[in-house]
Amino acid sequence: MRNIGILALLLGTLCSPVLAAQAPAKGDQAGQQAEKSPQQQAMDQLAQAGIRESLKAIHESGGLYPFGLIQTGDKVQAIGYSGKKKDAPPEEQWAEHLFVKLRDIGKAQPEVDMMAMFRLHKIDNKDGSKTLGVWAEVDHRDVRPWVIFLPLVKNDDGKYELGKMVYYATEQGLFEEHAQEGQASDK
Repeated sequence: MRNIGILALLLGTLCSPVLAAQAPAKGDQAGQQAEKSPQQQAMDQLAQAGIRESLKAIHESGGLYPFGLIQTGDKVQAIGYSGKKKDAPPEEQWAEHLFVKLRDIGKAQPEVDMMAMFRLHKIDNKDGSKTLGVWAEVDHRDVRPWVIFLPLVKNDDGKYELGKMVYYATEQGLFEEHAQEGQASDK
C-alpha cells in the first residue's frame, strides 16, 4: 500500500471528471470545470478532499474507517467515530449509522450545503473476483447526488495502484429531500 500515498498526489487530475454530467469527452480540465455548475464544481472539490484523505488513511494505517464531510459555505467539518477503538462497531454497521447521522444533520441544519461519505468497499467483478476501492457518495442540497468508486488494483508486484474511477448519479441521497425525490420517481 506504499504506492497509494504517491498516487494520491495524482488524484486531482483523476477526480476532475467526477461529476461531469455534461463534460466533453476530450478537453482541458479548465474547460470541463467551466461547463459545470458552481454546485458541481464544489462537489468535485469536496470529493477530491475526501478521497485524498481516504487514500492518506489507507497509506498510513492500511485501512479506512468510514467518515463523512459536511460543508457549510467554505467551512468543511469531518464526522467520524470518536469512541475507543476497542468499542468501535464493525465498519458496515458504522457506515449505516453514519449515513443516518448525516441525513439527520441535513434535516436539522438547513445551512449545510453539501455532505459526503467515504468508506472502503469491495465490488464483485464479472469473473467472480472482488475489487477493493474507496467508495464515496457526494450530495449537494441543490444538485443530484453522485456515487464514486476508485478501485485499488493490485499490480504484478503486489502493490496497489489507482484504477479507473467510476461515478454515477444515485437516487439515494444523503439529503432526505433527494431520497424522497427518488421514491417519487419510482412510482
